[in-house]
Amino acid sequence: MEILSFQEYTQPQHKEWIVFIHGAGGSSKTFGRQIAAFRRHFNLLLPDLRDHGNSKELTKPEDEYSFRMVARDVLTLMREKGIKQAHFIGISMGSIVIRIIEDIAPEVVSSVIIGGGVMKLNRRTHLLFKTGVFLSSFIPYHKLYQLVAWILMPYRNHKVARRLFVREAAQIKSEAFKVWLGLLTDLKKNLDSYFNKPFKSPMLMIMGSQDFNFLDESIDYWKKFPFTNLDILPKCGHVCNIEQADEFNQRSLNFLLKLSK
Repeated sequence: MEILSFQEYTQPQHKEWIVFIHGAGGSSKTFGRQIAAFRRHFNLLLPDLRDHGNSKELTKPEDEYSFRMVARDVLTLMREKGIKQAHFIGISMGSIVIRIIEDIAPEVVSSVIIGGGVMKLNRRTHLLFKTGVFLSSFIPYHKLYQLVAWILMPYRNHKVARRLFVREAAQIKSEAFKVWLGLLTDLKKNLDSYFNKPFKSPMLMIMGSQDFNFLDESIDYWKKFPFTNLDILPKCGHVCNIEQADEFNQRSLNFLLKLSK
């Protein structure tokens, strides 16, 4: 049975795990600025999701591609590694994968941290993805991804995160890119349902104040379920774990280490 490609960092004195879930178009390299800080306290597992990074050629023609399939890939990898429970940290669309993992197997989720989370697709963002699906028949996908990245991360201080995602997305095959775009468009109905349900596990959202496509919906979710935790980083864009890595790491570790006491 084929499993996802992954990075792993373990130390015998650590009992608890963190599983990192990157976003669409990214890879485990998205979390390069988290490894040193988090490995001092936890064992780390960083998978490349299906069709991303080094996880290639996993999809068969008969497979019905879905976010549930992507979530089950992560659960399969955890079983192979003997990880019965873990904290999850997800960035951008990785938040959706974590939500589905918790739906499928709530017992494996100790807590959730979401950076630049996608809690709901507003009309503007939904239209952006639908337009992307339409344009994918006419524009080379790497050019299309650059355009989407500029829309999601337009400011000068977003440059490093934007460049990393464009670089990683360039490794994805065009067919897979179109499938993922289609998944995001079709997900709106499910996200609308999830928006009315709290996470079952302790949960922290970390958002950038300049995350214009997703911040308002995260604030609305927090107002709905105020027992969740929301931190907003000033002068920060969508991919906050890259753009303000030290702040993201400190706030995440404070949250996790309190839970671990």
